[in-house]
Amino acid sequence: MIEAVSLPADISPQVAEIAQQLGVQTQLPRVIAMTQAVFPGDRWRVEIDEDPEIADEIHLAIIVETQLGSVDELVDSQWRWHEQLFLCCPAPLAPVFRLSTESRA
Repeated sequence: MIEAVSLPADISPQVAEIAQQLGVQTQLPRVIAMTQAVFPGDRWRVEIDEDPEIADEIHLAIIVETQLGSVDELVDSQWRWHEQLFLCCPAPLAPVFRLSTESRA
């Protein structure tokens, strides 16, 4: 399990509030630390992702701006992220988090 105790300073108060409302305030720092381990050196941010079609369906989107060189590397990293997500939080809370990758190339 990846340990982290506090949110990074650049997490917005709105994201912190939604994390608390969704019951993942403890898991969010762990998910961020895991994301940094899976995508070392890449920029990341956390955004609130509201489903436009389903009322009150809210997720935390972890957006990674990556410079991975190939599609295979990107897919491998995405698989690792999803596998390690379950080490960061209990399975019922994992669906709160979404991964999105953007190319910086």
